[in-house]
Amino acid sequence: MNRLQIKQLGSKCVLSTLALISALGACKNRQEILISGSETMRGVITLVAESFNQSQNRYEAKVGGGGSKAGIDELTHSRVDMAMTSNDISETHLAALADIGRFEKVEIGYDGVAVVVHPSNPVTKIHLLQYAQILSGKITNWKELGGPDMAIIPVVRNSNSGTEGYMREHILRRKDLGEPVYEAYKDAEYAPGAVVKRNNQEIFAFLETNPGAIAYMGVGVVKSEGKGKVKILDYALAKDGPYFQPTVENIQGGKYRLSRPLAMIYIPDNAKKDAFIAYALSEAGQKKVLEYDYMQAAPTTVVVVEKRLQKK
Repeated sequence: MNRLQIKQLGSKCVLSTLALISALGACKNRQEILISGSETMRGVITLVAESFNQSQNRYEAKVGGGGSKAGIDELTHSRVDMAMTSNDISETHLAALADIGRFEKVEIGYDGVAVVVHPSNPVTKIHLLQYAQILSGKITNWKELGGPDMAIIPVVRNSNSGTEGYMREHILRRKDLGEPVYEAYKDAEYAPGAVVKRNNQEIFAFLETNPGAIAYMGVGVVKSEGKGKVKILDYALAKDGPYFQPTVENIQGGKYRLSRPLAMIYIPDNAKKDAFIAYALSEAGQKKVLEYDYMQAAPTTVVVVEKRLQKK
């Protein structure tokens, strides 16, 4: 190798080092966007965040979980920039957010809640009343659903979970059967033997070693993380059906009733939050939503909430 080659090689090394230092500096100077909340949304928003972070060098989104309630609590205490929620905002949280000021709730997609069992369970379908009676403790054996003589173990999420809040109201308290029925069961509680889990990973682990267990979780989570670990049951409102799987097509067509919007909540006070939301609703962001087997958000998804609750 001659002197000219050595000199050129040295120049390239210097340039490579400078480029690396520059890149590291750019990463270091990025503004963080802290996001937490719904465990149902954690996986898909992580996908969106990774793609967002690669698309530009000004911001870096970091995603945590904890449940919808926990995420909104952190937002109201200014510990995160954005909260993820898979359920309606409670009156308590509305009051706390209103004290902060104007906030926005942006739907970034839609999810079906899958009812899941151990893969070895021969039962293939369930209707609302059966599941409500399992959660309340009235039905305790799989033979009552045409399955084996095996005890049923209902598994539910903790109270921080938006999915838990949704299933408590729509299944346990039978909201989807109409207002008169809901009024009669609005105080229903879970069976004493119901097993409470913090997140979907704990549910997967529990079902793996408990063939009699039944649980619920977002269909995106099941399809992306639960392959071979659980089986999704067909679901219907009534005994006579029709029964449906929580596919994108069935959710979009309104056939699968256990579905809800997935939303981001934030105070619109700086450009970094607007940038992340814009990306989540862009074609690139919505492709990530579809990759996770969630349904894309509608074109008009931004709901601006300016609510002031009067103190009593």
